[in-house]
Amino acid sequence: MTRAIVDFGELSINRVVADWGYVNDKAIVAGRLYSSKAPGTSLLGAPVYWVQRSVARALKLAPPSRLAITLALRLGTVALPMCVFLFFFGQWVWRVTGSLAARDLLMVGLGLGTMLYPYGVLFVGHAQAAALVFSSFMLLSTNPPGETTSSRLVGAGTLAGLSVVFEYQVIFVVVVLSVYVLVRYRAAALFFFLGAVPPAVALGAYHTILFGKPWDLPFGHLENREFASLHNQVKLFGLRMPNPVAAWTVLFSVPLGLFVFSPFLLVGVAGTIYGIVKGPRLESATILGLTICMVCFLAGVPNWRAGWCVGPRYIASVTPFLAASIALAWNRLRSQFVLSAVVVGLILPSVLLNVVSGAVYPHYPEQFDNPIFDLTLPLLSAGYVPFSLGWLLRLPGLWSLAPLAIAVLGALSFCVIATAISSRRPLAHACVAVTIAALFLFPLSRYGRSPSPAEARATVLVRSTWDPPRRQLLSQMTAKTRLTGQ
Repeated sequence: MTRAIVDFGELSINRVVADWGYVNDKAIVAGRLYSSKAPGTSLLGAPVYWVQRSVARALKLAPPSRLAITLALRLGTVALPMCVFLFFFGQWVWRVTGSLAARDLLMVGLGLGTMLYPYGVLFVGHAQAAALVFSSFMLLSTNPPGETTSSRLVGAGTLAGLSVVFEYQVIFVVVVLSVYVLVRYRAAALFFFLGAVPPAVALGAYHTILFGKPWDLPFGHLENREFASLHNQVKLFGLRMPNPVAAWTVLFSVPLGLFVFSPFLLVGVAGTIYGIVKGPRLESATILGLTICMVCFLAGVPNWRAGWCVGPRYIASVTPFLAASIALAWNRLRSQFVLSAVVVGLILPSVLLNVVSGAVYPHYPEQFDNPIFDLTLPLLSAGYVPFSLGWLLRLPGLWSLAPLAIAVLGALSFCVIATAISSRRPLAHACVAVTIAALFLFPLSRYGRSPSPAEARATVLVRSTWDPPRRQLLSQMTAKTRLTGQ
């Protein structure tokens, strides 16, 4: 869609599909194909691609390839904006807790230890929508109601409205936030809703242009017959009563669970319950309410498994809120030693699981019952590594991931050491944290280690489509060995 806008000046993707080949997730109206995703990510990518194409023309270079376009869009519209968001998230934590250690720890935990890492480096809207809707909450929750200006409320409303433009299901988070605004600001909440009007009108206009009505979503026009059949099973926008098995799976199962890939967010759930009892009650109730709403939403859609993914990507928007609940409880517990040690101990495996997933292959096939240990780590041990900064620097094999490893371990070590020192018992703090991490990771590493025929077939498919091809990786390693004489 981004290329269709820039190269052809249209929203229809027919000509791009004819050039690039088949792509899933399309809507069809009168023979014209459109993206069936919320339009925000594609629209934001248009100026990035336009600049890239213009620079190539000015320098008389070949038009950017699909790989080059994708990389520019990943960096320009997702990765760099997410870094800006994490900076402001850290500032918000600092204001709430008054603790530099809490700021650094939770910023690293959210940025590297949740779905916001794998989906913060891909050209999709999950992380963007999460950042927008939580930025709205940051504007709403920091200042006392009497000190909050109308411009701040308007800005919060605009951010909340924009989040839906990037991901439709975030509307459930926005509804809960709207209740929060009404309770906290009463008559002044009008400014929040005024801020949300322009994004809502723009999204309605987009739907009208494509589908004829502002409220007509692309899900009612899916080209994929299997997807369309699933959607049409239920008339309420494809929703049905939540499935308890689905809810359990998206939260606690090893291949998909939110609290398996990001176990430190369980502390956030405990923090919301503690906050409802001890305060801040309104903010804690809001976080718990939107989390429940999003889980019920996901458990109520026919395709709740969401295909090949890392964690339950359709509810990525809850991750910053659950991390925020830890900050809200930080100064209210009598023993910060226990809280910080548990958080550090659970952030360690969270960062490991999400960074490895995001850096290597953030598209786990549904066949795997333990994708980290049955797919990703075996891929690395067999020499399958992705494009990276290390690849650009001509580092061979696994060494190509060294720049990323150094950056991640450096950030993680800094915040872990700072948190331990602030506890005034650093050695005991470190021992407790490492023990908690080991108690989580060891059982996880032993789960479901007997490969099934379906897993074997999925592994063959992943390896056969790996980019860069393994033979290219091996030739680079051979050239490096000859050059160094090793």
